[in-house]
Amino acid sequence: MALLGSLIALGAALVFAVLAIATLWGGWQAIRRELLRGFISTNPSSGERVWSLFLTVVPILGVALLGLLAAWRIVQVALGLG
Repeated sequence: MALLGSLIALGAALVFAVLAIATLWGGWQAIRRELLRGFISTNPSSGERVWSLFLTVVPILGVALLGLLAAWRIVQVALGLG
């Protein structure tokens, strides 16, 4: 039973890691395809550009970091390290 639980936990850790990577990829695509194009069409000031990038990048990085930390912690538990 412990082996089965560990395998399930490792699968969950893999899912968390994949979702974190997908979040980073999707965020990068959204910034590149939508946000930067919006800068060209509306021509905001530099302060608004920095603020927009900050308010977009920080949550994306936060979600990805939490996903990777959860995956790492689940792997530790599955391997009996924590």
